[in-house]
Amino acid sequence: MATIRDVARRAGLSVATVSAVLNNKPVVSERSRRKVLQAIEELDYRPNRVARALSRNSSNTVGMLVPSVDNPFFPQVVKSVEDVFFENHFVTLIGNTEGKPERALYYIKSMLSGWADGLIITLTWEMTQPEVLDNLKRARVPVVGLAGARIIPEFDAIIPDDTEGAFDAVSYLVDLGHRQIGFIGVQDSQSTALRLQGYKDALQQAGLPVHNDLIMLGRGYEKADGYMLAKALMCCSPRPTAVFCYNDVMALGALTALREENIRIPEDVSLMGFDDTAGPYCHPQFTSVALPKSEMGFLAASLLLDRIRGKEGPPETVTVRPRLVVRDSTGPGPHLRDKAARASKERSQTFVQTKR
Repeated sequence: MATIRDVARRAGLSVATVSAVLNNKPVVSERSRRKVLQAIEELDYRPNRVARALSRNSSNTVGMLVPSVDNPFFPQVVKSVEDVFFENHFVTLIGNTEGKPERALYYIKSMLSGWADGLIITLTWEMTQPEVLDNLKRARVPVVGLAGARIIPEFDAIIPDDTEGAFDAVSYLVDLGHRQIGFIGVQDSQSTALRLQGYKDALQQAGLPVHNDLIMLGRGYEKADGYMLAKALMCCSPRPTAVFCYNDVMALGALTALREENIRIPEDVSLMGFDDTAGPYCHPQFTSVALPKSEMGFLAASLLLDRIRGKEGPPETVTVRPRLVVRDSTGPGPHLRDKAARASKERSQTFVQTKR
């Protein structure tokens, strides 16, 4: 097994310099730091956490990796994680992977090279790429997965019930009288696959056909993707009377696209998001499937803290249930409107006949 002296020899630097890199001290130049990290990788060096804990009373620091700090889903999750660790005298350091395996790998190697007592990751695509996953599995500290749908069996995980959330959402649209319901999602996304399954299950339970031409999948999760996919949906014949979006950000893009076509929401088309990050802050306010973001962060941090403190046992997977929040962007579909119109006409005719 490689030692710190082996790393110093391979890097051509002093043991003190290697130690400074391992302890994340700012006194080392970027060039020397890269040499040390390269030597650590080549030698597969892993610092002895027990010895480090004895000498430094542990680092009391954890790392957390998220795919995008710009995504409005994550700030509330991160805050909840930080709150738990702050109360327990830990520092939480955040790494933004931008969904890129190379960035994830850089942060993982840095965080696990000597100072992190544990790691929280999102269960997203970049974390399951072979080299990234291999480094995570070789970590000598506990790792907890959060959100996403790419479960890693070796790690604890806190995940939302995406299928159930989508089922509830689409069932609500069906109950409103919608029969042509569009779906906007993301290609090669396991979360999309789970939400799409809920969409299909709701239609099939209601005895409605699944129209594949009303299922639009794009390459990304952003407003621009929702915009383009909504434009494509509006070209379908017959046009959908409701649109269920993978997330609220894509729903915002869809909202812009529908307005450009002079389509009223919800009078002409009902629009629904998922994750409830933008629902209360747009006009009309979105009906959305709310994920318990604070609860998920709290559960992930609490589980990691337990593992750091020595809790043993097989990996745990905790599933949290989403909640449908009804607001102004959804309304009665043609089926209910026609039914209401017929009922109104019948009442009018009855009134006229009674008057005669």
